[in-house]
Amino acid sequence: MKSRKSSSLNEFLQPVLSGKLLGIDFGLRRVGLAVCDPQGRIAVGAGRIEGSSGRNLILKITKEAKGRGVEGIVVGRPAATRGNDVVTRGAARIAEEIVRYGFKVTMWSEGYTSAAALAARKHFGGKKSSDKGWIDEAAAIILLQDYLAWARGKSG
Repeated sequence: MKSRKSSSLNEFLQPVLSGKLLGIDFGLRRVGLAVCDPQGRIAVGAGRIEGSSGRNLILKITKEAKGRGVEGIVVGRPAATRGNDVVTRGAARIAEEIVRYGFKVTMWSEGYTSAAALAARKHFGGKKSSDKGWIDEAAAIILLQDYLAWARGKSG
């Protein structure tokens, strides 16, 4: 493997077109998780990780992935907006580190999945909650479902 300084993140990433996947909606406070069935048809919530960062976060994500028997991991790439460069760099770092644990990893645009999760909750009559963690899990579901739709088109 090339050194970090001489390689780009894209050298480590590879599309995962089949099998059970884990979707990650990365945030500075919470990380939302979603998982799909082995046929890649539907994504469901897999919880969230709170209060972890750095190596501890990587270990929790890889433990979750191994425990669920996933073949690949889809990390959300935040939309390029002003002021979110810390989140963007964090998501890229997470993706690069997960590769080092032997998982196939790809990054996928999360394109305002948190806003979509909030809108869906409002549409279906949900109330605002002091527990914002559900947003991250729902955003991970939306992210992974979007990726699965794309992957079906590529593999079919």
